[in-house]
Amino acid sequence: MNPVPETNGDETGSGSAPASPAPINLGKDDAPTVLGKLRTLVQDKTRFEPQDITPLAEDDAQQDFSLHVNYTFDARLEKRHINGYFTPSASDHCCASHEVVPLAQAQNRDRLRRAAARLGTALSSAGHACDAVADGLYLGHAVKQWHLDTCNSCAGHGRVNCTTCYGSTTETCWNCHGRRTVSCDAYGCYGSGKVSCSYCSGSGFVMENVAEQVMVEVPTTVYENGSSRTTYHTEWRTNYRNVQRTCHQCNFGKVTCNTCHGNGNVNCGTCRASGSVTCRTCSGVGDLRCNPCDGSGKVGSAAWVDVHVAPGYSVSLPEQAPDDACRIRDKEGVRSLAALASSLALAQVSVDDQDLPQQVDALYAGKLRIVRLDAACNGESHHLVAYGNDLRWLTLDDIVEKLLRGDLKVLSDALAGSADDGLFSSHIQGLLTPLRDVAASELNADVIEAVLSGETNHAHAEVVSADYASSVRTCVLGALRQVYTRLAKQFWWKGALGALAATIGVWFFFGRGMGAFAGLLATGSAWLLFKRQVRAVLAEALGGSKQAERAMLIAGKGGRHQLAYTLVLAPAIAAALGAGYGLPVRQRAGTAPVPAIASTPVAPHVASVPQDASAAKALKLYENGEKAQALAMLDVLVRKGNADAYGLYGWMILMGEGRPKKPGQSIPTAQERQAWHADAKPWITRALAKNDSYALAAKGVMLAEGWQEQRNMPRALELLKQAAQKGNTEAMHVLGLYHVRGYQTPVNNKEARKWFTMAADKGSAGDIYNLGLMDWEGAGLKKPDRASAMQRWKIAAAMGEERAIKAVAQGKP
Repeated sequence: MNPVPETNGDETGSGSAPASPAPINLGKDDAPTVLGKLRTLVQDKTRFEPQDITPLAEDDAQQDFSLHVNYTFDARLEKRHINGYFTPSASDHCCASHEVVPLAQAQNRDRLRRAAARLGTALSSAGHACDAVADGLYLGHAVKQWHLDTCNSCAGHGRVNCTTCYGSTTETCWNCHGRRTVSCDAYGCYGSGKVSCSYCSGSGFVMENVAEQVMVEVPTTVYENGSSRTTYHTEWRTNYRNVQRTCHQCNFGKVTCNTCHGNGNVNCGTCRASGSVTCRTCSGVGDLRCNPCDGSGKVGSAAWVDVHVAPGYSVSLPEQAPDDACRIRDKEGVRSLAALASSLALAQVSVDDQDLPQQVDALYAGKLRIVRLDAACNGESHHLVAYGNDLRWLTLDDIVEKLLRGDLKVLSDALAGSADDGLFSSHIQGLLTPLRDVAASELNADVIEAVLSGETNHAHAEVVSADYASSVRTCVLGALRQVYTRLAKQFWWKGALGALAATIGVWFFFGRGMGAFAGLLATGSAWLLFKRQVRAVLAEALGGSKQAERAMLIAGKGGRHQLAYTLVLAPAIAAALGAGYGLPVRQRAGTAPVPAIASTPVAPHVASVPQDASAAKALKLYENGEKAQALAMLDVLVRKGNADAYGLYGWMILMGEGRPKKPGQSIPTAQERQAWHADAKPWITRALAKNDSYALAAKGVMLAEGWQEQRNMPRALELLKQAAQKGNTEAMHVLGLYHVRGYQTPVNNKEARKWFTMAADKGSAGDIYNLGLMDWEGAGLKKPDRASAMQRWKIAAAMGEERAIKAVAQGKP
């Protein structure tokens, strides 16, 4: 019942409760029957038919019960602070401040009497539901007692002086504290008036590259008839060196700050050098709205009385009531029992006749339908009890579980017998028939799926027990495991034979690597065929593909198919890999075998060199990856005095490319590297005279790494850029590495991406991989782009880059 505020003119009991529909009385001819519900349940949940249920005796009775409702009233005093914006209604009463609460409290008795009379009238009205009155406010106030006085805080004006500026509308600047200047915040100054010099980076010294002309002796060696003759001549060469000098742009690394012009202070930007700002509290007005009266100038209080109700319910049965009626009362709640009643009518309403009524009691008389049925099925008798208009089950006497346990026992016996068939037995027909009988029940399938899904309560808990649900799970999963494993024992040799045949067939035409790959593909096909065979067998046994899919899903949830898949896949994989790596290496027709590399190092000049050897052909061999032949050819060319070969020859000697590795040594020693650097420097110096791109790149690397030269990173980057602009891929690669790693220079992902992209456009697989690595890590991008990285690695892998091949196989670098 919703509360309705009263006015002074209301009479006792004038409020009316919302109407509720009258209770419906069902006759026996219209009500559902327990026998029909039982037959439907057995037909839906078991494999028995409705005619298998035979009724023995039935008792359809109406059980009397009493519903007692106790309503407790509470008159609550509500008091509120008000201000001048309060608008009283016509019934509200203005009084003195000391009379507000006493006058409101004087209404308690009258309000309780009105509420009790009003509720008694509502309960006696036709169609009133027993639970129509909700817990909470029942009868609202009729009169508010109120009083207002002038506000003391603002003296009735509604506004008070600002507590920050005290009416001046401005306050002292919080940034400069009234001094009008603040310390200079320019980078490097911070109030000192000086910043670091940009020319010398604050050190006071700069490095200058000085060129000198020096005279050197140049040897010339001529080979004739197996002997050599060396002559010398002098040349003037340009030698570069770095000289440190004092920076002329600063004074000991410091210059005057451009922001504060050496003063160390700048004008305050917050107050614009005035020392004061607009008051933040009053926004420059000077006063604020008074808080107690909210600007109205008046404050006071108001009080009233509201009546709240708290209903309490209880159900009682006659002393001679049967046990099943008591169980129904304990099982159902009070309101649920009232909803299930065949009829419920008000018998008595009583209001306590005290001077201050606080309680109203209502007594309802009801009838509850209870049906008791004795029935027989499968040679056993059962006693069942249902109640209410919709016939809810109180007890099923485990009839469904008893009917299902017969099929479950047959399946359990079949599983126990299969344990004695031997380790290599593959016969499955003895399991399929009892499995079909058990899985044919929809209830069994629901119970299994509920248990496997990890639910706390198994499905149909009101029909079967938890022990039966556990037994169904154990037996069905055991049967499915036996079906899987025994079918795997029938199929494993077929998968292994197919993988072996595919491996040998592909090996004959394409070699053993492709043969092993084909065998693995055949293994995957065998796995799919095995699943198809399992699905077909279960569909034939369980009566349809839908039941087979459900059975395979149940087995998959239980993890019972892993042993079967191992029996199918392990022999096939072993056959494919064993045949792939055990078969001899086949050569394609018309292809000559490649001789193995000798274990002892071979001198470069011994390698076969074409008669028309030239620097261009050596460069072509180097770009194609045949670095040993390129070095041998370049060795002959430089000894003949071919100046075009000096640059590439010096680069290869400097980087140790094309040299044969010593047995058992994968990384050259530091002494060997120093020897390479010393041998390469004369050839690089000669090639620099022709501005050769490889010589420029080699010189840049020497200056950057400090090999045979004093380290000079700016000059090294300049030479590498000159070589890259000439199209030298190696220089582009080195520039990208220096910028992405921050070697002797700040990290610059944008610059690194630029040089890597230029090298990749010229066909460098390694730089395509580097670009993919930058995409993967998001270097130079707003966020990582894994898809672009994988696409670049696939391109580099197709070009033979080993790191890219590994990244594509692993799915990550």
